Amino acid sequence: MDEIFLVDITATKEKRKPDFSLITSISKRCFVPLTVGGGIHGLEDIRQVIRAGADKISVNSEAVSNPGFITEGARIHGKQCIVVSMDVMHHDNGSYEVYIDSGKKPTGLDPVEWAKRVEEYGAGEIFLNSIDRDGTKRGYDIPILRRVSEAVSIPVIACGGVGQWITLLRAFWRKGIRSICCKHLPSH
Repeated sequence: MDEIFLVDITATKEKRKPDFSLITSISKRCFVPLTVGGGIHGLEDIRQVIRAGADKISVNSEAVSNPGFITEGARIHGKQCIVVSMDVMHHDNGSYEVYIDSGKKPTGLDPVEWAKRVEEYGAGEIFLNSIDRDGTKRGYDIPILRRVSEAVSIPVIACGGVGQWITLLRAFWRKGIRSICCKHLPSH
């Protein structure tokens, strides 16, 4: 394991701040980069999360509603600190759409176009979660991962759908997919 993502997926919906004491506790025992997301809505939130021991922050809803937040966060803390999370849904007509509010609210944003914009705003990485695949163990949504990773020069972290080790290998064979999230791998 070379990085840990700690995301409180209900913090924004419940209008809560990040759990700074939990972040501090984890960061004291963590010897790899720590990224924290959920409930981050202002520059002060970023500062407090980093002060608690995180190396990076991850934002989704706030990035969509206030793209300047990406730019300001990157200006103050560096691009390497800002990860934009994208919850993406594949529709029956073949199109993809970015969702916010824990994957509940459609934005009308195309993931490829949004990825290009967040890179321009100053994001250092994109964390792309396939809503349709998350928890299914059916494998990553390679077509959207490929399209997004080929559209930007920043790292794209794949999430949602891994269930077998071969899934990980397939993701790494794809151009531009630099990291993967593997929450549901078998233990053997």
